[in-house]
Amino acid sequence: MAYSFTRQLRLILLIEFLIFANIFALVAKFWRGFCGQDLTVCLTHFHFSANSFLLLSLIRPFLLTPLDVLAAMAGNTFGPYWGTFLTALGAVFSCTVIFGISRLVGKRFIRPWLAANLPMTFKFMQSQDWKLILATRFIPFFPYDLLSLLYGIFNFNWRYVIPLSFLASLPEIFIFAEIASPTTTVPGAVAKTLTVVCLFFLSPGVILEYISRKKGSGMWVRLKEMWSEFVFEVRMTNTVIRERTHDPKKIPVFLVYGFFSSRKTLTVLGHLLERRGYEVITFNLGGLFGVFSTTGIPESAESINAKLRRYIRNHDINQLNIIAHSKGGLVALWWLLQLGGHQYCNKLITLGTPFEGTYLTWLGLASPLGGLMRDMWQMRPGSDFLHALKTMAVPEHLRIYNLYSDNDSVARGERGIFKSVAYKQIQPIAMHHVYHEDFLKRRDVCDTLAYILGSPYIPGVQIKKSKPKVADKEKKAS
Repeated sequence: MAYSFTRQLRLILLIEFLIFANIFALVAKFWRGFCGQDLTVCLTHFHFSANSFLLLSLIRPFLLTPLDVLAAMAGNTFGPYWGTFLTALGAVFSCTVIFGISRLVGKRFIRPWLAANLPMTFKFMQSQDWKLILATRFIPFFPYDLLSLLYGIFNFNWRYVIPLSFLASLPEIFIFAEIASPTTTVPGAVAKTLTVVCLFFLSPGVILEYISRKKGSGMWVRLKEMWSEFVFEVRMTNTVIRERTHDPKKIPVFLVYGFFSSRKTLTVLGHLLERRGYEVITFNLGGLFGVFSTTGIPESAESINAKLRRYIRNHDINQLNIIAHSKGGLVALWWLLQLGGHQYCNKLITLGTPFEGTYLTWLGLASPLGGLMRDMWQMRPGSDFLHALKTMAVPEHLRIYNLYSDNDSVARGERGIFKSVAYKQIQPIAMHHVYHEDFLKRRDVCDTLAYILGSPYIPGVQIKKSKPKVADKEKKAS
């Protein structure tokens, strides 16, 4: 498989290069057609109407053109002051579009992950949204459109995003508009810019920061607190609970989480199962920060193999059941079929596992992360790993239950069903009202799991009731 991975990596790098080369070629062609020759003509000799300039500002982010380029165009055409206002207004229009799109995308994909894996950090960021907007917009090193994208993903309040994006971008826009103005000189532009920045932005910012620090909530303090929250959550997520004592009367249920997730995502489902009498166990699969599952699927299976066998040996366990979400289903199945885990397990229940691969991996593979996360390659539709998994023999005693949904954006519909030659041992269960992350939260899903698992207690083992305390006896007697 190592050769296959190297070959696929070279292929995806070539595809990425061709994609970006074509995008930049199209952008360059647009500007040549729009300006007549090249972009420098628009910067020096081209003249716009206000309406056409605002329309150009609206589509600017999709042309991969920095905001400062349009600021220079506006300064040359409309002068520094009117040009600054029009550029900032057009930037707000484009910010609104990007913010709205990314907010919808974040609601469906990013925020559920944050709420499940880093809830404290996510909550803290939202409580400090206006401070983060003001600070990041005011620093010119952060790309304007990338910030608009992040504000939407993290669900910042639009009442802060729109006005603060307009106000905090004015100094940077004014610098380029002033420099590009045909009636100004470089020393004059620098002097005016410093005056505007000091009078209208630095001074109020310093005063607000001073007042905030007096109250113990300065921006720098808040940033350090946010980082501390993040580190604390990662460490807590990475902590394996060792105080739990094994109950020999119960059949353990082993939970496995999915791609780029942590043990924290299993919290709700674990509590629901424990209330129904099951003994729940989980282990870290390793990955980013030692917490977020990003390692290859066979490597993750090797990790749980060592930990599970030690747990089984220490507690003399003869049988356990497995519930696995998303990528975790592939990890669990590899452990069962390839590493001999089937001798300890009778039932595997998968929740939204992409047995046919998921097309979302192409989004990751089109980025630099694709070369670092081998599991993305393995979950790619038609990958060698998925093909090898289908050809493995399934032991006769092992039953595999696949919970799948048409509303699952990762493993949509029948892509969440393990289509093996041992089809008689595989039972698909449709739950089309459930989304991908909801498999780990909904009570009706837990009810279905409990029905499949059956009794949490080992047959034939008597459950002794604890004797009432002396105080209880006296209370009843009275």
